[in-house]
Amino acid sequence: MSDENARVPDPAALTAFDNAIRDDHMIGQWSFEPLLEAAVGGPTPKGDAHVWPWSTARARLAEASKTLGPAGVGRCNLTFLNPGIQQGPPGSTHTLAAGVQMMRANEVCWSHRHTMSALRFVIEGNPEAHTVVDGEPLAMDTFDLLITPRFSWHDHHNPTGQEIVWLDVLDLGLTLSLNQAFYEPFGEASQPRRPSAADGQGLRARALRPAWEHPRRGRLPIRYAWSEVLDILAAYGDTPGDPYDGLALRYANPIDGGPTLATMDCWLQQLQPGFQGLRHRRTSSSVGFVVSGRGEIEVGDRTLAVGPGDTFAVPNYAWHRMANTGDEPLRLFTVHDIPAITAFGLLYEEPVATVGAHYSPAVPGIPHQPTTRTDAMLEPEERR
Repeated sequence: MSDENARVPDPAALTAFDNAIRDDHMIGQWSFEPLLEAAVGGPTPKGDAHVWPWSTARARLAEASKTLGPAGVGRCNLTFLNPGIQQGPPGSTHTLAAGVQMMRANEVCWSHRHTMSALRFVIEGNPEAHTVVDGEPLAMDTFDLLITPRFSWHDHHNPTGQEIVWLDVLDLGLTLSLNQAFYEPFGEASQPRRPSAADGQGLRARALRPAWEHPRRGRLPIRYAWSEVLDILAAYGDTPGDPYDGLALRYANPIDGGPTLATMDCWLQQLQPGFQGLRHRRTSSSVGFVVSGRGEIEVGDRTLAVGPGDTFAVPNYAWHRMANTGDEPLRLFTVHDIPAITAFGLLYEEPVATVGAHYSPAVPGIPHQPTTRTDAMLEPEERR
């Protein structure tokens, strides 16, 4: 027998050994070799690129309301399931579950909390309707963003005669995959409310904060009002932003400037007419909602046409690009699992890094006859 043949295990003996150690709840490293070989070049995208048209979602939501019966009998919520994900937690990507919820006239959706972080982007709103998060009411006007951080008490109230509809996004797949799901009903339809705005964390997340307190940086009940977002967009004007994502503005944590939530980051993307984004991919996944305008999302070899109200999913590590095919700016509300992927040190982008990779605009003033270095006493991120 040659030395080469001596290095090849006997297949029958190896199979017998594999079966024997299975009884001891063990497995040999050699059994994982196909998994490792499949990972050469990076992960295969989990799930498909997909669009859930607004016309279908809104019609199904109306049917669900009629089928459930009177307001208060079950939450009128439909989750968007990715057709390419057949195993594991249900969701729109492998980490994110997006869907639509309707709060019917004069309805109260009972109070509870869970470790899945959630956010609500209001599609059909009214400033009198509100979500209460840890005792703080957050108005639900059209295109407002409200966040419900992990394990925060929340209940929804609609004292109006109209239907309130919003986009729900939760880190459901991530939380369930890590086996970290907790759920707890409050026991009553409504939780107690803080006695005044002065007791709320929302007020403390603004520009003026109590000097005598240690600030809380996480689990903040925050409402990002659409009226304020429009003012910010107007200030940026026709700034093109990044050649891959366009003008992508993060809904930053108002205390420390970090991601919207510990596991999810929300962006408002504005793509000017004629925008043709460059092809790229990152190890994170995302879901998006079209606020206004029309465009195309190219993912792999598929092109998805999207218009107002449509929701779409982009799987992790899938080559994709965005384009504005209309005559007005294309505005997209997008949710990314980038904070979670980054926390594990696993965010990777091709062909170049784009998320947080660019410097902010430089200080414009340079003296004619410098007496110090031009980068003297600047912050590290200000230096070029």
